[in-house]
Amino acid sequence: MEWENAVTRAYDTRLALISPPRTGSTAVARLLWQHPRVTHHCHEPFEACYWGDQGPESVAGVLRNPMVVASGERIALADVERGSGLLMKEMSFQLSEAQFTQLVGLATAPPVFVICDPRLSTTSRLRIVRELNGAHTFPPFESGWQSLREQVELCRARDIPYVLVDSDDMRADPAGVTAALITAVGLPQAGGLENWTPRPGLKLVSPEVGALMSDVRKADDPFYRKVLGSSGIQPRGAVDWEREEAAIAAAGLEDDVAKWRHWYEEMRADPALIAGRHTERENNAHTG
Repeated sequence: MEWENAVTRAYDTRLALISPPRTGSTAVARLLWQHPRVTHHCHEPFEACYWGDQGPESVAGVLRNPMVVASGERIALADVERGSGLLMKEMSFQLSEAQFTQLVGLATAPPVFVICDPRLSTTSRLRIVRELNGAHTFPPFESGWQSLREQVELCRARDIPYVLVDSDDMRADPAGVTAALITAVGLPQAGGLENWTPRPGLKLVSPEVGALMSDVRKADDPFYRKVLGSSGIQPRGAVDWEREEAAIAAAGLEDDVAKWRHWYEEMRADPALIAGRHTERENNAHTG
């Protein structure tokens, strides 16, 4: 496709970031924005295909109009300076196999998969859908875990290198995990990427696309409110696991989350996982 050729011509660096919802992937994206090589961002280019049954033209529309990281302005692809860098962020469940292949094919680095404990991503999504629609649960497929597992397996089957980042590892060791991530995607090291200036007014999703899921997103998108108002990677506070698991059970997702946790633990044992202090403590506990 001509627009794909235009994307590859415009950017020397093209990164793909894929995750289940509510795993901390936008925080990882914000961190990558801090790198001087990452100048532009395309947010969930396949979102309108999933929520609005729109076709490839909607994907092309997002990628032809990237957001300038420094200003938040969207510009025409033709106006992107040669040698720029693009971050393409997408939710795992919004991608068909063909779309995943297309996205990864545009990247110049291994795709980055962001994960966290599925209990926490589930209860976070439950809080969001309650705010958006008054819903008390969501379809298990939209957790993103099934799609993510299939995408990781696809990479293995096709010998596509990939990177796994657990956002809780990043919270526990921001500098160490950030440095390892930057190396894994082939960028030169740069200090202080894990801290940034709050940008609460930034619009990652156009109102018309956000409204495909809920009208609430037109005014104040709850998916990104916290991370855009943040100033960097922060430690996770204490978790009341009994409360989280009670919320999961009340939503009828107990069996699903048990399955997702099994897949998550498999991913945490994957050599592609970037190690931090959290990971090292786990490894020491298993070998000690």
